[in-house]
Amino acid sequence: MTKQSRMTLSCTVAVVALAAIWLTIAMPGARAEEEEEETVSMSVTDVVEMIEPFGDGCDPKPEREHIVDMVLNKEDVKYETKCFRACLLKQFELMPEGEMKFNGDKTVEMMNMMFPDKEDDSRRIVDKCNEIMNGNTDRCEIAHGIAMCMLRDMREASFKIPEIKED
Repeated sequence: MTKQSRMTLSCTVAVVALAAIWLTIAMPGARAEEEEEETVSMSVTDVVEMIEPFGDGCDPKPEREHIVDMVLNKEDVKYETKCFRACLLKQFELMPEGEMKFNGDKTVEMMNMMFPDKEDDSRRIVDKCNEIMNGNTDRCEIAHGIAMCMLRDMREASFKIPEIKED
């Protein structure tokens, strides 16, 4: 695997940690910049197979159902699914060890790579969503809550988010 391929995969997986359906945006050729462009989508199985290996270093190690629920961005999920999201965020330094919110600069930087025309909205969304879990001390709940907030706000702000097709 080339350095460029590893970088693309790393970016892709980090995006999954934020909100799993963003995955297709980071894939080469998947970002829709114009209204007329066709939105590229991936199947749940494709996305799960891409991120499953990253669960090996997580405690608790996620089962396939937890990964699927995260990929589908289900709001009401098992605790293990929330912890898997937190584990991915830690692996990609988007929610570093000891932090109880997303790293604002890194998260906005990643969002801007995928949505360069939404820079102001990205910063506002990250800042707002980082505050909603303020006072909560459960890292898994925080990771899930912030990700769900960001996804809702991104949709409201008309971010073009590709769909993940259920198998």
